[in-house]
Amino acid sequence: MKKIVYNSWVARHILLPGYSTITIMAWVLTKYKNDKDMPQHVRNHEDIHIRQWAECMIASGIFILTLVLFANISAWWLLLSIGMFYILYVLEWLLKLLFYGKEAYRNLSFEREAYCNQLNGDYLANCGYFEWLHYFFRK
Repeated sequence: MKKIVYNSWVARHILLPGYSTITIMAWVLTKYKNDKDMPQHVRNHEDIHIRQWAECMIASGIFILTLVLFANISAWWLLLSIGMFYILYVLEWLLKLLFYGKEAYRNLSFEREAYCNQLNGDYLANCGYFEWLHYFFRK
């Protein structure tokens, strides 16, 4: 379940001009003043990011748990799964920065999925899991 924080101090102070909203785990922090000001496509876009975050967290959590159980690593490594979305996001951005320069952000698989489907209110109900992987290799 997501929580939207309107008129967020964090959003007002860390987001670059032209950006109004950021998703951090299951929280949506926005510069919009209230529910009526926030367009539905922005809500859809951020909902897609929340789903991506959850998929990355669960998949990496299962992988790390397997290592905990069978490779005798510390269970503390499970905390890494909370931030796996952001680790993959930054790694992909660094890679795409080499190829796309300033356009790296718009070419991230996570952003491409969100931008391509933000106008489709039924997207999350009808898409498969890990759809963002398809956008990694597509032009």
